Amino acid sequence: MTIGPIRGRGILEIPGIAVGHAGRFAPDGLTGVTAVLPPPGARVGVDVRGGGPATHETDVIAPGTHSYGADAIVITGGSALGLQSVSGVVRTLAEAGRGFPAPGLTGTVVPLVPAAAIFDLGRGDGPVRPPTDSDGAAAARAALRSTHDGAEATAVRGSLGAGLGARSGMQSMRSSLGSASIRLPGGYLVAALVVANPFGTIATPDGTLWAHPLLDSYGFDLPSIGHLPAPPTSTVEATSAKNTTIAIVATNAALDPAQVTRMAAGAQAGIARAIRPSHTLFDGDTVFGIATGEVGLPDDFAASTRDQVTITAAAADALSLAVIDAHVAAAPVDDSWGQPPTLSDVAPEFAGAFAALP
Repeated sequence: MTIGPIRGRGILEIPGIAVGHAGRFAPDGLTGVTAVLPPPGARVGVDVRGGGPATHETDVIAPGTHSYGADAIVITGGSALGLQSVSGVVRTLAEAGRGFPAPGLTGTVVPLVPAAAIFDLGRGDGPVRPPTDSDGAAAARAALRSTHDGAEATAVRGSLGAGLGARSGMQSMRSSLGSASIRLPGGYLVAALVVANPFGTIATPDGTLWAHPLLDSYGFDLPSIGHLPAPPTSTVEATSAKNTTIAIVATNAALDPAQVTRMAAGAQAGIARAIRPSHTLFDGDTVFGIATGEVGLPDDFAASTRDQVTITAAAADALSLAVIDAHVAAAPVDDSWGQPPTLSDVAPEFAGAFAALP
């Protein structure tokens, strides 16, 4: 097995994780929901760094709580209005028998579903329609269906789910959902799934990616971008709080709640490496962490600590690559949609070469 980064199936390279999406890719839509189901027994954590987060039930997965974990993690469009989609995920999981067993109530479960939202209101040309309870239920059903034998593989990148309305660079370029994974020695896998919707840009105006040193360190020889669309000159548009990057980083390692929270915190560096500026007052940048527990850490304290550092560093790398992937994977649309360009519109050679990576 090759050691290093792969696009592949992204976060689905981690066994046991399921993903489902809901939303409509249409000129009057451009918002949606993505539900990620950790396997039973997985440990989860979260780290919030942005100045304008819209979140739900993040406190219940903090270290020091009862450490049950989470039955799903939801990324949604619609800002705080889109968090209503979580109720549909909760209801669908409860109907499927997934959730925390209610004490003393046989057969009753309470699904725990932390969530975070990006701001994509008004990205389509119709009335503002944030994701609803029904959209959340549809995303959860899609994720549950994907766990069945013979189910069609779920997409983890492109203009779908919570990535439908994503943009970057002060709304100057369309983005989407992206994912990447990294294989490490010792059998560890680390992966990231991201909706990249940042206030900042992914490159200098002349097209040099902020993450270029990372790509170079992995030996990626990719065409230059050349240039990016110029950000708006209007003060109102340039300082608009219509942003937020939300990510989930996952590993097959056996981490406890504090360790997986540390992985999520360390992965925030991946946002900062790929996007500039990041973690602004106009962003609600949030990273969730999942550890499925398939591969145990060494018993030796020093060796275990080194592996935790390696896993966390890889999570940051995977997240940087996923941010680029989210821009590469955004689907071009007809000019009649009135949308900003995608990276494949402005740099087709780079986008093609990155998309061709294994």
